[in-house]
Amino acid sequence: MYDYKVAIHNHLDHACRAFSQSYNVEELAKTVGMRPATLRCKLNPDQPHQLTIPELLAIIDATEDPRILDGMLRQLNCQPSVPVNNATPENFQFCALTAVANVGAIAGEAVSPEKMTIARRNQILDRASDAIRSLSLIVYSVEARFQSMPVLAAAVDIVTTNAAGMM
Repeated sequence: MYDYKVAIHNHLDHACRAFSQSYNVEELAKTVGMRPATLRCKLNPDQPHQLTIPELLAIIDATEDPRILDGMLRQLNCQPSVPVNNATPENFQFCALTAVANVGAIAGEAVSPEKMTIARRNQILDRASDAIRSLSLIVYSVEARFQSMPVLAAAVDIVTTNAAGMM
């Protein structure tokens, strides 16, 4: 049913490198209950040690940064993660503005004559993941609003069914 193909490029390694450059690994290690040297080694793709799933979950929970998880998903040619608990009606405008801002920044990068460096590539991919995440949260928010009013949902179904029958 599903066809997960592992990408040729090692997106997980790139995500681990970018993540370790963005955080104070010593403080993060203490927060998640690891030794700093161990976490540093596990985030370094050149080392044989790798993060376990419980360690990855603890890191994501502590930082609320899904970069490593998104790297794993990108490795499997999947879309970025979407925390559906953030899909609230109050979050709707924020998600819309964030998506538009990220898409605008990506459009600016598309016409930029600058050389494509690893840091720039990572920044573009992070913005694209954030835009996808924000747009997905908008879909969840709209769906939640729609489902919270069953009378409205039934009325729209009736109107769309009758409109389709008239054509």
